[in-house]
Amino acid sequence: MKKTLPFLWRYLAIVTVSCLLAFTISQSKVNASAAVMRSSTATPAPAPARRPAPATVSTLSYETVGPFEVVAADAIWRDESRKRDIPVRIFSPKTSDKNSDGNSDKAINAMFPVILFSHGLGGSREGGAIWGQHWASHGYIVLHMQHAGSDEAVWKDKKVADRASELKSAMTVDNSRLRIGDVGFVLDQIAKLNKAKIAPWMSADMSHIGMSGHSFGAQTTLAVAGQKLPMPGFKPNLDGRITAAIAFSPNARFKTALDTQFGSISMPFFSITGTKDGAILNDDTKAEDRLIPYQKMPAGEKYLAVFDGGDHMVFGGHIFDRRRPETARDRDIQGDVKAATLAFWDSTLKRDSSAQKWLTSSTDNGFKTMLVAGDMFEYK
Repeated sequence: MKKTLPFLWRYLAIVTVSCLLAFTISQSKVNASAAVMRSSTATPAPAPARRPAPATVSTLSYETVGPFEVVAADAIWRDESRKRDIPVRIFSPKTSDKNSDGNSDKAINAMFPVILFSHGLGGSREGGAIWGQHWASHGYIVLHMQHAGSDEAVWKDKKVADRASELKSAMTVDNSRLRIGDVGFVLDQIAKLNKAKIAPWMSADMSHIGMSGHSFGAQTTLAVAGQKLPMPGFKPNLDGRITAAIAFSPNARFKTALDTQFGSISMPFFSITGTKDGAILNDDTKAEDRLIPYQKMPAGEKYLAVFDGGDHMVFGGHIFDRRRPETARDRDIQGDVKAATLAFWDSTLKRDSSAQKWLTSSTDNGFKTMLVAGDMFEYK
């Protein structure tokens, strides 16, 4: 027993420091997209007791802040062909330190995979900051794009009573097409900056690019991953530069030809949702509808995580502020999501076999040990 006490104290110290670091880095500016997801005033149900994960190096490193200091930068990219501005926020790993004379005393010569993030309806480039900062700290360049027409401008200057209807009016096929065009333009722009050796893009690994998004951003992600919508004149929008994808709160809004819609998505794909991730804006979406894209995709590096008690807001990747009280269960879910998504990116974009093994392992050291009763994780 005496021999184990130092180990336990070291473990508790590591966990405490890691939680403090994770909390600090997650305090990004509030994501306005969550305005569309205000929940009822009902008191949330008690969170299920969490099973502590074993003190393995893998578990601690996937959930906690990575080795890189994260540099944040904002810009507005102009797509002249469409006369359209795309505000972006970029999180990238810091790769050098400067001496007092301005010369670099430590440089990291590394190539980093790229991840794009698309916000939900009524959001902005601030959406998904918790996820983006976490991924960047582990060696990814993450770009959060803002989509005019379905961003925060839809509701910000409107009366509270009118906001829901304004948001609903922005959920259109035209705005979906604009979002898809934004993704293509952003990828073109990154390629140009990479070729011109402009920081941080000169360190971008252009052969390994991931796409992600929440809610309407998840629909955008499905579209560029190859979803075939059953709509006249709507062509598949698979972008071959994207090699893996994560959808937070995906959906099958059109309930016809489901096998055709999702059956051609062959890239690695991770769907993340919760048992309370149902309707927003009083639509008819049910929590089980968000399982359909995964269920209809072909096998081959396809993953599904469903978190017990997880609602639409918790997957947006932002702090909660006044929208509803944050719970211990929210923090547990976000910790699990950080770990699982990082392992997915490491497996698919860095081709790290140990990450895939950790994500899929049924042993005491795998991702499943982080889950509680009521959670579900499966893959095919």
